[in-house]
Amino acid sequence: MDIKKALTHSVFAVSMFAVATPQGMAASEVERNKQPELIGMGSGAIAGAVVAGPVGAVAGAIIGTVMGQNASYEDLAHEQGETIQTIRDENQSLSRISQKYNEAQLELARLRSAQHQVDDLALAMNIQFRTSSADIEPHFMIQLDELAGFIQQMPNAQWQLAGYADPRGRQGYNQALSERRVQAVKDYLVSVGVDPHQLNTVAHGDSQPLDNQAGNDGFFFDRRVTVSRMADTSTAQR
Repeated sequence: MDIKKALTHSVFAVSMFAVATPQGMAASEVERNKQPELIGMGSGAIAGAVVAGPVGAVAGAIIGTVMGQNASYEDLAHEQGETIQTIRDENQSLSRISQKYNEAQLELARLRSAQHQVDDLALAMNIQFRTSSADIEPHFMIQLDELAGFIQQMPNAQWQLAGYADPRGRQGYNQALSERRVQAVKDYLVSVGVDPHQLNTVAHGDSQPLDNQAGNDGFFFDRRVTVSRMADTSTAQR
């Protein structure tokens, strides 16, 4: 019994010395990582000596060392797991940012395409008139209001206003009537904010009927002012 106590005290002293030795207390990262192993070895040796004497002390020291290594590996695995999770979170964040960037690029491309379509648009609309009248009907005023807003968004664009009359009556009268009609449309657009320098007028009288064979029903379509965007202003009349 005295021998077992002596061995126990000896192993305890050795194990504590292993833990407290300057090499065990060194500041290097490698030696700090070995501390769980040393502690495990010392603890295992003490437990083995108490239970099974010298042989148990050796076995306990081995088991304790293994346990200490496992504790060290578990700590390392935990740190690696946290690092991996952080990387995954950052990757997900980058993925979301990349997705939003791609969506923004697609939207920008769509807007640019739409702008090109507007730039190439040969917009045209007709304002119809009653027989021998140059008065703009109220429902056509609503359309001209919308057109005026569109023209104001394109300050560099030029627009042509072309006046027409149906073929009934004298040619001179119809020419003057088409001029009054086109002037009425221009005056209205200017009154709602359109720059007059963007508007070019021309009057064709009854020289360009849409259908010579249309008869009275077709004359309605000849009494009109056509508003269209100009691709070339060199031949337009101010």
